[in-house]
Amino acid sequence: MQPIAVIDLGSNSVRMSINAICEDGKWQNLAKYRETVRLGQGMENGLLRPEAIERVVAALEKFAIAAAAADCGEIVATATEAVRIAKNRDDFLSMAEQRAGVHFRVLSGEEEARYSFLAVKESLPIDSGLIFDTGGGSTEIMLVKNRRLLHSVSTPCGAVMLTERFAGRPQSELYAEVASIVGAIPWLNEAMGIPLYGVGGSARTLGCLFKGRKLKLPEINGLEISAGAASAIYRRVDETPAGERAAIKGMDVSRADVILAGLTPLKVMMDMLKSPKVVLCAFGVKEGVFFEKKNEIIKKEPTLNVVLVEPEIPQNTGNIARTCAAAGAALHLIKPLGFEISDKNLKRAGLDYWNLLDVHYYDSLDDFFTRTDGRYFYATTKAAAAYTGAAYQKGDYILFGKETAGLPEELLRAHPERCVRIPMVNGARSLNLGNSAAVIVYEALRQMGFPTLSETSDYLNK
Repeated sequence: MQPIAVIDLGSNSVRMSINAICEDGKWQNLAKYRETVRLGQGMENGLLRPEAIERVVAALEKFAIAAAAADCGEIVATATEAVRIAKNRDDFLSMAEQRAGVHFRVLSGEEEARYSFLAVKESLPIDSGLIFDTGGGSTEIMLVKNRRLLHSVSTPCGAVMLTERFAGRPQSELYAEVASIVGAIPWLNEAMGIPLYGVGGSARTLGCLFKGRKLKLPEINGLEISAGAASAIYRRVDETPAGERAAIKGMDVSRADVILAGLTPLKVMMDMLKSPKVVLCAFGVKEGVFFEKKNEIIKKEPTLNVVLVEPEIPQNTGNIARTCAAAGAALHLIKPLGFEISDKNLKRAGLDYWNLLDVHYYDSLDDFFTRTDGRYFYATTKAAAAYTGAAYQKGDYILFGKETAGLPEELLRAHPERCVRIPMVNGARSLNLGNSAAVIVYEALRQMGFPTLSETSDYLNK
């Protein structure tokens, strides 16, 4: 499909990605651009400074030329905190449109948080966690439970603005100010003890500092850093004189002067909530906006629904997630799970297919049956009929039990006509859960004629 350009203007930088949407639902990044413009720097009486505006508009003019050269069908541009609070924002928006042809949509704090959540949800196997996105002018904080966004808030804890406000003052005062703001969030205690998910430039820089080198986006996405390691990095940045921070291994030189303030919200939340780790997301608001656009364009119902009831082994779930993504099936996970959804083994088994996966979480079987409606099939070695004898239809749910015990006996006895089994030699207890799911899913798809799937390749004919 024709490429789409997405521009995200923050208080510190302006970025543009040019992405292509493929027919199979995948997407490909064609180009990335970034300029450090410090739009929010030196704002007095709520006014954007003329030189800051000029830096942004000059960057936008270059971006517009690049988008036109890539034959982009659309430029979607969003602006956040600095523009949101500026008294002269209309003058800036008018100049951007007149000189660069870029029309901005100014996001509210709630919208900014939602796009950050969407970026994490589409690219990482998050179940529950506290997402934070520290930009130049604000920090958005989002509470996610069962893959649903429950609460969000935008706080005035941006890296650039805090750096300016606390210039020349001790770190303890900066920390106390952020702690006061974050501590006032009424629902924050609901995040006690759960992982943090970091979005934005400060979070990406944390990953580079952790590894001591510049990282590519795939290396950052899903990178886990323990609370102890993150605290050690924070101390090292704090103890290094401001003028020498650019020399720290892995430091993004363009963020060196604001990185202490940029990492302070993370440090505060880890201390307050006793979070065990932070998981980094390589994507942010810009990608969240693109993902929303992509989903609107593709907009398709899953061909099948694969349901795992209390799965115990993360590698099996990761393999099944990959199968579902490739087959266009949705994955439904019923708790309790025998692992954390951020488990490295699960992510590794799922490879880079998470952005293609439609995944849902439920607290129990009762919760699952209450929230879904359709035909249910039950995969079990105790069934009388082979899986090939069932007549599958689009939208069917196929349930698989936990590795050590299978599906509940009462469920099987209540629906014997919907129970299916994979034939095996006598004495074989069962196939691997991942293999079982693949076998039955692709038989169901075969019966339906592999809808929406590519059955051929022209590779050998080239």
